[in-house]
Amino acid sequence: MSGKSLLILILCVKMNNFDIHSLITTVDNPIFSYTGENLDDVQSEILEGVINHQKYTEIAKSHHRSEKYVKDVAGKLWKTLSEILGEEVNKANLRSSLRRYYYNVANNNVVNGVQINKGHICNQLPENQLQKFDPEEEYKLEIATELMKEGLTVEQIARVLKLPLELVKQQLEKPK
Repeated sequence: MSGKSLLILILCVKMNNFDIHSLITTVDNPIFSYTGENLDDVQSEILEGVINHQKYTEIAKSHHRSEKYVKDVAGKLWKTLSEILGEEVNKANLRSSLRRYYYNVANNNVVNGVQINKGHICNQLPENQLQKFDPEEEYKLEIATELMKEGLTVEQIARVLKLPLELVKQQLEKPK
């Protein structure tokens, strides 16, 4: 298996495990702020199913619910998410809408932290230690460890992931 094929495989596995649960967890906060209620089991099942490209029929069957009920709950969920995110959300664009929201939330949290430091509230940290969080880079660095286990060299990993060689070396030298 080539390094590129392995990278694609790892990216798919990561997207189907980590990101789905992160997106669902991340979207629960604005749902709660907007409605006063957390996502319920059915809404979470719908989100996970749709992100995994399941049809409403499959979601309903695997969770012992009627297809009509799943469609009704999904319709209300898409409406609520559309109002919260400020864009039309539906089954077809859910994944990209949530990904945009997830990355915006991650970046906004870091920007706020940097602003606090510039206001000298946490002035014990030098500014160079408050680096901007890049979710894509962090994601690639996690993959670097897996690629090393598959026998790729540090140089190959840096080239495939399009990351600075020194950054990849630092990641691979970290104790687990």
